[in-house]
Amino acid sequence: MPIALAEYLRHLATRCSRMSRDCTDAVTSKELEIISIELVEHAEALEAEYAIPHADPHAAEIATRDDDDDEK
Repeated sequence: MPIALAEYLRHLATRCSRMSRDCTDAVTSKELEIISIELVEHAEALEAEYAIPHADPHAAEIATRDDDDDEK
């Protein structure tokens, strides 16, 4: 659920950003851009809080089967 909320916040941020570019009033345009930035920040905070920690790909071990050598 929190990840879905983060996606929705990003969607709203995109809409606000687009509206800010189309808006002819400078004050309203600036406020929409500020709201857009705040929404993205909230989305990033949610994603960071609920992110599943990923293993370090460089620390992965390679699994081998020794039975291939038995045939020789």
